[in-house]
Amino acid sequence: MATWRQFRSRYLDELIRRDGLGGADDNCALCPASQSAQRAEYRCSEAECINLGLLCRECCVRRHKHLPLHFIERWNEAYFEHSTLRELGLSMQLGHSADATCPQRYITTSDFTVLHTNGIHCVSLFFCGCTFAPPAYVQLLRLGWWPATPLEPRTASTFSLLRSFHYLNTLGKLPAWDMWQGLQAMTMNRSSVIPPNRYKVLLRSIRQWRHVKMMKRGGRGHDEEGIEGTSEGELAMQCPACPHPGINLPSNWRQMPTKLKFLYRLLLAVDANFRARNAVVSTPERDPPLADGIAHFIPSLPYQAHIRSHVNEDDMAACSGFKAMFLANSKNIRGLRTTGIVGVTCSRHGLWRANGMGDLQRGERFCNVDPPVAASLKADEMLEVVVSYDIACNYIVHFWERMARLPEHWRMRFEPRRVTFCIPKFHLWAHKSACHGPYSFNYLPGAGRTDGETIERNWAVSNRAAAQTKMMGPGARQDTLEDIFAAHNFRTVQGFGRLFLRKLAEAVKEAHVHAREFVEFDAGLTSLLGKPLVQEWLEELVAWEQDHDQPCPYESQLEEHETLKDVETLQYVDFPDFRRIYLLTILRRALAWEVKARRSGTTYQEVNIEKQRGLITRMITRIRGLQRIFMPSLREYLTPQQLVHIDSPSSVLAEETKLFLPSELKKRDRVLDRACAPGLVDAEARLREAECREALEDLRQGLRTRSVAHMFTVRNVTGQNPTTRAEGLQRKIQIGIQLNKLRYRWARNALFQLKGHGEWERELKILNDTDIRGLTERMLSAQEQDERNRLRDLGIIDESVLDPASSDAVVAPGEGRRRVSWIWYTPTEIIPGDDDASAYSRNTALKIEWCKARARKLRWQEEVELLLEEMRRVVEFHRWSGSCWRARVNARGNVSPELRQGISAFAREQAARQTDLADGLERKWAAVS
Repeated sequence: MATWRQFRSRYLDELIRRDGLGGADDNCALCPASQSAQRAEYRCSEAECINLGLLCRECCVRRHKHLPLHFIERWNEAYFEHSTLRELGLSMQLGHSADATCPQRYITTSDFTVLHTNGIHCVSLFFCGCTFAPPAYVQLLRLGWWPATPLEPRTASTFSLLRSFHYLNTLGKLPAWDMWQGLQAMTMNRSSVIPPNRYKVLLRSIRQWRHVKMMKRGGRGHDEEGIEGTSEGELAMQCPACPHPGINLPSNWRQMPTKLKFLYRLLLAVDANFRARNAVVSTPERDPPLADGIAHFIPSLPYQAHIRSHVNEDDMAACSGFKAMFLANSKNIRGLRTTGIVGVTCSRHGLWRANGMGDLQRGERFCNVDPPVAASLKADEMLEVVVSYDIACNYIVHFWERMARLPEHWRMRFEPRRVTFCIPKFHLWAHKSACHGPYSFNYLPGAGRTDGETIERNWAVSNRAAAQTKMMGPGARQDTLEDIFAAHNFRTVQGFGRLFLRKLAEAVKEAHVHAREFVEFDAGLTSLLGKPLVQEWLEELVAWEQDHDQPCPYESQLEEHETLKDVETLQYVDFPDFRRIYLLTILRRALAWEVKARRSGTTYQEVNIEKQRGLITRMITRIRGLQRIFMPSLREYLTPQQLVHIDSPSSVLAEETKLFLPSELKKRDRVLDRACAPGLVDAEARLREAECREALEDLRQGLRTRSVAHMFTVRNVTGQNPTTRAEGLQRKIQIGIQLNKLRYRWARNALFQLKGHGEWERELKILNDTDIRGLTERMLSAQEQDERNRLRDLGIIDESVLDPASSDAVVAPGEGRRRVSWIWYTPTEIIPGDDDASAYSRNTALKIEWCKARARKLRWQEEVELLLEEMRRVVEFHRWSGSCWRARVNARGNVSPELRQGISAFAREQAARQTDLADGLERKWAAVS
C-alpha cells in the first residue's frame, strides 16, 4: 500500500476521465465513416463491452442483441445520462434466432422485469406462440432466466444472479434482503427511476433454485421416478471418510481381528444449537418445506407426532454445572416457533448426517434429540458406534427404553453393548469427576485423537445465518438451512486432501514421541517398583476398559471424609446443644456479609437486616446459658473489653458480637484446655474440618457451573435481553463462588487456631484467589493480574462479583499444558522414608501417570492407523460415486433427444469429476499411504 499511495492521484484522475468522452469523437466506432448517418452518442457501461467508444443508435442495438442486460449511457453534450436498450428499440424474441420474428409471438407484459447481477432491468420481450413451442416459462429457462411463476411470467431472475447469490449465501451467509438492496442500489445509482419491487419474487426464485439444484446434484433427474421418488435422507451428502459397508470397506471387514475393529467404528457427535431460533412467522400449511425429510432434517410430521406424545416429559437432569441449560428451557421463548435445532455429525470429519436434524420447541429435551440420533443411524450396519454428546452421562439413562418407543423405521439396529457414549473433550471438565474417566475420548480404546467438538465448529459457521433464518417461515427456513448444511458438507470434503496430510504428519510425529516417552517411563517404573506391580496396573486398566463399574485407574480414589451433617449427628450425644452455637456463627457471619454488601440498601432491606439482628440477638442470649455449661471458666480468661460482649449484648451489633468459641480463644498458656469442657475443642475442630471440605465441594460445584454457564452464553445467547439475563445468572453463580471462598477461609482459620500446624494442612491448604479456577481455566499472567488490580483500584470492576469471562475463566491450551488448581485433588508429597500410607499414595500417583502415558501413546498410534484407513476410504468412496454416475449415463430413455443428451452429459461430467478427484487424492497421498 505504501507503493500504491504514490499513484493514487493518477487512479483518481482516470476514474474522473471516464465520466467524459475520454477522447472519443462523434463518429460511430462500428459504422464505416462513409456510411455513418447517425450521430454517435451512446456507450455501454458494462465491462464486457471493451474499447467500443461511442456508438450510434442502430449499432448499439445490433451490438447488444445478445447482451440485452447491459446499461446504456447517452451523451447530452454536457454529461452522460442514463438510457435503456428498450428505449433504443431493442426487443427480444424467444424460441427463434436473434434476427427472426415469430409470426405468432405474444407478450405477458409490456415491461418484463429481469433481475441480473448488475441490477434490475425492464426489457421488451416476446414469447414464441408457434404450434409446437414450449410454454413461456420453459422458453425463459432455456434462455437462462428463472421465471417468477410458471403461469404467465412477468419477472425472471438470471441464472447468473441466482448462482452468485447461492455462493455468497452459503459461504458468507449474505441475506437475500442485502442482495436485493444491492440490486436496487446498483440500478438507482445509474438511473433516477425507482425500479419495481420484486423482492418477494427474488425470495421465491432463490428457494426454488436451491431446491432444484439439490435435486440435480442428488441424481433425481436421472431417476425414472423423478423428484417424487426421493427417499428419506437421500439428498444428504455422505461422508467419504466414514465407513460405509459395500462401498469403501474391505469385503472381510466383519472378520477383522479384534485389535483392528476400531478402524471400522462409526463416530458421531450430537449437540443442540440455541441460536438457530425461528419466530412464529407464517404456518407449515402456508409455507411447507420443499425438501421435508429427504436431506438433513428429519421428516416433520412423524417427528412432531413423537414430540406431542412425550410433550409432558421432563428429561433434563443436572450433572455438575449443566443447570445453566435450564435457562434455555424456560426463558425467552415467547413468540418463537422453535428455540433451536439439534444436529448430528460424524465426529471425526464434521459432515452433517442424513435425517440428523430436528427442531427444538422448548429447550433440549430428549424427546427432541432421540429421533434425529436414531434416524441418522437407521441405515447403518456397523460393528460399533460411538456417540459424543455434552450431556452423555445423563442422556444414556433410559436411552434404550426411549429407543424402543420410537417408530419402527427409526429404531437403531444395534445391541446396547455396541454403542458407546462419550463427552466432548472441551465439555468434559465441566462435569463431575465421576464422569471424567468413563466418558473421556482420551481413555477410549480406538478413539485416536477424536475430540468430539467438530459439531461445535460447525455451529460456529452456520450461526452466521441465524439472524436471517429467524424471521423466515418454517418451510423457507428449513430449505435455507438444508442448503447451507449441504454446502458445508461439500466444502469439507473438498478440503480432505490437505487436511488428512496435515493431520497425518502431526500424528506420526506425536506417536513417535509419546511411544518413546512411554517406553522410557515404563522401563524406569519397572526397575523401581518391579514388573509384577506394573503388570497388576495393566490388568486393572484392561479390566476397567471392559467394565467401567470397576475402579477407574485414571482417577485417584479419594478417601471418604465426614460431612458437616455427619459430624453434627455424631456429636449430638456428647454436646447436644453445641451445634446451635455453631449454626449461630454461620448466621452471624452471613449477616455481616449482607450488611457489608448493602451499606446503602433500600428501606425494605434495612428492615430485613434489623429483623435478622433481632433473631440473632435472641439466639445469643440463649447461647450464653449453654456456654456456662460447656465453657465454665470462660470469664476468667476474658479482658474487660471482651466481657462487654457477654454482660451488655445490646451495646454491640449482633453481627459484631463475639461468641468466644474455642477457635476464638488464644491457644497459648493452655487457655483452651482450661476454659473448655473436655472434648469441646476436638468437637469444634471436627466441625471446622468438615465445613472446610463442604465449602471446597460447593466451591468446585460453583466453578463447574460457571464454566458451563460461560460456554453456554458464548455459544447460544445473543441480543440485549437474553444477554442481560445470562449476565444475571453468571453474577449469581459468581457470588456463590465468592461466598464459598470466604466460608472456606473462615473455617480453615478457625481450624488452624484449634490445631495449629499439622498433617491436615497437606490437604486443606491456604486458598489464594489464583487457586479459584475451573478445570478448563488458567491462571492470569502477571500482566493480566496487574491490569486487573489497576481496574479494581479505580473502581471499574468489583472483585467480589467479578465476571468469569474477564477473570480466570480463560481456556487452557490443552491437558498437556494445563496446571490444575490444588482444590481439584488431594495432594501428596513423595518423601523418603514415608510410611505405608504415603507409599500407597505415591504408587497411586505413579499408576495414574503410567496409565495416562500409555493412553497417550495408544491414542496417537490409533490416530495414525485411523487416518491411513480414512484416506483409503475416501479414495474408494469417490471411485464408487464415479461408477454410480456412469451407471446413470443412459437413464430415462423415454425422453426427448435433447434432454437425453443433457442427462448423459451431466452424468459423464460428474463421473469424470469423481474419478479425477480419486486419482488426484491417490497421487497426493501416495508418498504417505
